[in-house]
Amino acid sequence: LVRPLGAKRGEGEINVLGLVPLRRKSRTVDDVPDPLGLVRRSPDTQGIEWAPEIEFALSDGLAFEFELPLENTSVEAYKGAGQVTFGTLWNDRFIHGAQTILHYDREPRLWTTTWLYLAGLRLDDTWSLFGMFGPRFELGDAIGGANAELLGNVTLFADVTQRLVAGVEVNGAQVIGGHTALPVMPQMHYEIAQYWMIQAGVGARFTHAFTLPEVGFRSIREF
Repeated sequence: LVRPLGAKRGEGEINVLGLVPLRRKSRTVDDVPDPLGLVRRSPDTQGIEWAPEIEFALSDGLAFEFELPLENTSVEAYKGAGQVTFGTLWNDRFIHGAQTILHYDREPRLWTTTWLYLAGLRLDDTWSLFGMFGPRFELGDAIGGANAELLGNVTLFADVTQRLVAGVEVNGAQVIGGHTALPVMPQMHYEIAQYWMIQAGVGARFTHAFTLPEVGFRSIREF
């Protein structure tokens, strides 16, 4: 997300996202470009993938971000995104919006655009659901022209305490006429202080060629 849906004008954050494999990758995995997925088509160098980003709400319900995906210390891509909130329903228990992402991979040179519908539903005082659904399109010589896939993301959250949230996130990516990837990651979100939060999870990425256990983390500073 580019800030939570419904973000107010002037809200912002700086955060760092990271993905780390839990074991050495097999020969099969090494044949797959960038299996952790921050930059799907880049050559994988067995490094740690991480991405600093800045997010800012220009007006109520309208936010933008810029992200710099890296592997170790090498910049792999440039990413920008915009997000709009449509509104709420059912006494503010449901909120929805849309997001578009523009992503440029440096090696190989490849443009990716993503269009997502976003929806969140508060089930009760403890449980909530959030989902993101839409297509992603790739364009570049490296893939012989164009490529398209369908994306789906669903996360079930539980408010354990006022500061601690537990969740299970399931992602799906189906290449049109191709293979499917399914990352699954149980995770915890903890508010350290008023403007500081950490998120961490342990899960696995399942594809036709391999299963890759991984750790994900994100540190957030809001302003």
